[in-house]
Amino acid sequence: MSGDSEQEYFSDGITEDIITALSRSPWLFVISRNSSFTYRGVAVDVRVVSKELGVRYILEGSVRKVGNRVRINAQLIDGTVGSHVWAEKYDGELQDIFELQDQITQQVVATVQTEIQMHMGNKAKKLEHPDIGTWDLLARGYKLFYELTNESLAEAEKIFRRAVSSDPTSCDAHWLLAAAIFHQVWMGYASDIKASIFEAYNYGNKAITLDQYNEYAHWIFGLIQLVRGKRDMAVAELRHAVELNPNCHLAYGSLGTVLSIVGEPDESIRNNEIALRSNPKDPSIFFRYSGIAMAHFRAGRYSEASQWARKSINRKPNWRIGHAVLVSSLVQLNLFEESEGAVDIYLENVPNETISGLRKVIHFEKSEDKHRFEEGLRKAGLPE
Repeated sequence: MSGDSEQEYFSDGITEDIITALSRSPWLFVISRNSSFTYRGVAVDVRVVSKELGVRYILEGSVRKVGNRVRINAQLIDGTVGSHVWAEKYDGELQDIFELQDQITQQVVATVQTEIQMHMGNKAKKLEHPDIGTWDLLARGYKLFYELTNESLAEAEKIFRRAVSSDPTSCDAHWLLAAAIFHQVWMGYASDIKASIFEAYNYGNKAITLDQYNEYAHWIFGLIQLVRGKRDMAVAELRHAVELNPNCHLAYGSLGTVLSIVGEPDESIRNNEIALRSNPKDPSIFFRYSGIAMAHFRAGRYSEASQWARKSINRKPNWRIGHAVLVSSLVQLNLFEESEGAVDIYLENVPNETISGLRKVIHFEKSEDKHRFEEGLRKAGLPE
């Protein structure tokens, strides 16, 4: 409410922290950040939101930051009937922001289900509060990170490096830097894949060392293990992330992706469906679609695989794995002319893509699956 669009990241950061804290309660089903954010700044009936997302309660509020003072207004609404459950105003100094976030989180949890307060202990609270300067950098970088473009990821990486330098003990700074580097590899933007994976591994490992209970640190470390070819370790890390936070949609979705690659298609789809349920309006939902596409491909359901792959690239035209699964599925369906056209579109959106380049980020458990997947790409005309 500052009237300054440049301050949007600040309210986003506070909202993200509260969502994360609430999501750590095993008694609550919490919709994830990106789906929640689609309603930001839009006049909408809370009953519609409740129905669209399949939740009972809506937490909404506003942030005003003037100088070193912060005011947060929050209200909890029963979305099934549109009635207020409670409303509160929080005032404090900028340095008090984490205490204010904790107060809001605790009140929501206690109000929705009072017995949770007695059982959950500190689970819905941050284990540590970062320096406010570091938190400010992370909030700025996180907004850029989720744009998932070459430019935004590179800029987010720079900001997260500053955050690591600002606070070398911050787990969040380290896992976010690892995530920014990893996604440049995963999206096909990295110029030196081997060096980037090595660096992402080091920052991800450091994040877990700094906070072994941070589900996001285990999430990104699991994905890094995947591109290192350590599939069992990838699955173990992602399962641990889900254990730490039963609402961690990123961990469920990424676990689904890894399981599709290691040859567990049905479990892969189940995990991706949980992620979709938790984050139905996520702009990065193309990851989930391609994970389901890959699972169907592994199971030999090529028609379903091609349908989900199309959904993936419709949402993200330069998403390499969506294109790859589509092309290979079309070959398996003997639609050779269509597959050749799909390769042309693939290369228009992902210039210089090669089979060997894909091989560096997709490590199949079974050699026959790798052969089937790559042979389809080869037959359709993707360069070696």
